[in-house]
Amino acid sequence: MANSTHGNSLWKVLGLYGAGSWVVLQVIDVLAQNAGLPAWIFTLALILLIIGLPIVGATAYLNGIGRNGKDPEGATVGERGTPSAPRQFFTWKNALAGGVAAMALWGILVTGWLFFGPGASASGDGDVMAASSGGDATAADLRSVAVLPFATRSADESDEYFSEGMHDDVLTQLSKIDSLTVISRTSVMQYAGTTKSIPEIANELGVATILEGGIQRAGDRVRINVQLIEASTDKHLWAETYDEELTAANVFAIQSDLAKKIAGALQATLSPDVAARIDARPTENTEALELYSRARYLILSAAGASQEMQARDLLEQAVELDPGYARAWAALGSLYLALKADGSIPVAEGTRKADEAITRALELEPDLASAHSARSLYLTDQLRYEEAEEESLRALELNPGSSEEHRRYARLLLQLDRHDESVQQARRAVELDPLSIQSRASLGDAMWWAGDWEGTVTESMKLIEMAPNNAYAHYNLGYGHAMQGHDAEAIEAFRKAVELDPGDPQIKTGLAWAWARVGQRDSALAALEGVPAEASLIKEIAIVYGELGDLDTAYEYLYLAVEEDPGSIGTLRTDHSADPLKADPRYPDLLARVGLEP
Repeated sequence: MANSTHGNSLWKVLGLYGAGSWVVLQVIDVLAQNAGLPAWIFTLALILLIIGLPIVGATAYLNGIGRNGKDPEGATVGERGTPSAPRQFFTWKNALAGGVAAMALWGILVTGWLFFGPGASASGDGDVMAASSGGDATAADLRSVAVLPFATRSADESDEYFSEGMHDDVLTQLSKIDSLTVISRTSVMQYAGTTKSIPEIANELGVATILEGGIQRAGDRVRINVQLIEASTDKHLWAETYDEELTAANVFAIQSDLAKKIAGALQATLSPDVAARIDARPTENTEALELYSRARYLILSAAGASQEMQARDLLEQAVELDPGYARAWAALGSLYLALKADGSIPVAEGTRKADEAITRALELEPDLASAHSARSLYLTDQLRYEEAEEESLRALELNPGSSEEHRRYARLLLQLDRHDESVQQARRAVELDPLSIQSRASLGDAMWWAGDWEGTVTESMKLIEMAPNNAYAHYNLGYGHAMQGHDAEAIEAFRKAVELDPGDPQIKTGLAWAWARVGQRDSALAALEGVPAEASLIKEIAIVYGELGDLDTAYEYLYLAVEEDPGSIGTLRTDHSADPLKADPRYPDLLARVGLEP
């Protein structure tokens, strides 16, 4: 009976050791992923635990003999005299001391790697650092990635939209992973067809890894080659080739697999919730996916209202083919708002259809980031800023790596008079999209609304360095100069903006305002010639008349804006150029009509 008890105890000890070892390894695995530790750290811990297994087993066995009073040959301890040498060595005290020493050794090696390994040279200000030439980049460093435009290798050049669609979808999937820093589309698209080397591109974008690849469509099949490259060494971290039948299910499966394998290669944390969203299959209808991809290609090309109308038709066909296609509904909702804003469709029609499309998208897919983003835009247009912020925050929670979401939230925060937060969000957009003219302009705008005139000028000059012929860079520069009292410089900047884009009516309102500031009424009114009294421009026209001291005309325009599109005056409260209008006794009544307070 004693031997049976001894055997049971031995197995219990070994079982407890195995269970404890499993827990220890799980903890070490989590620490390794979050701290970017190399694979040998985990391997070392496993080896130490394996070595400890026979030691713990022997200790338990020999101590069990002592407790039972018998050794394996049946003699009592008293009969044998003093304990044997093995029994002296295999004691619980020695086993515990050995375990502590082993874990201490492991801890010393880990600490040494953290302080003196390749990750020790990373900057302390949060900037992404590539590995030194003498070694590999750390996992933490490698979690910054730029996805270069996929090369189109199909015989049909019209397949460009498919390659861009795949590229954009991969970016969207990766931007859902909070532990990754993913450079946004606008910046990476500038490297389409580039001859620059991988290290050059990585240095310009501030990333440690580059994903590149190519896509070939042939009949009903698609072939995709991708490779993930460590920029500092030009070493391939991971590569994959997909050769599949061209179906909606296969396209989404490839995108999902790509995102997960890239995350794995970069040791990025992937929560079950994020993994589930990455695995989602938006539609099973291949034709609907084709229409959606073509529409998005037209929207992203930003070629004008006519192409936006074509995109609308394509999206409407997509949701007719698959009424359950939430992403197509969300894109359609955002597009209705854009078409309404630029006068392509009536305001009432655009507002109603946008609401219906966005509502449908959220009913179908409550966790769709683009649908929450579209809802935020709609609510902002309706001057329901607090509700809009909830939607914007939800969109950012679902897609934290989207520069566009950060830009939109920055704009919304201006309406809420939270200017410092707006600047922070705009800066984050620039970090995620460093070569984007739109992101840089958004930062300049945020600084202007925050009252940082010098910062406005600085960011506008940076934008001009990036794009000397960008009219809005000079337009923003004009506002920065004007608010500092540098009226001559402001007029010159606005003139340059009009020269670069004479057909843009909003830019003309900026020049008119600058002339009004210096009392040049005739020049101001001349600049306004040809500017239509559209909903999106009425506030700007009113501001010019306010600066001229013609408040009656200014308020005629403002009340017209309230009738046509109340959302168009939403920024009036925080607009520094509208100060002459705010002193008028009609100002509180105007805001009250749209549900706002002064």
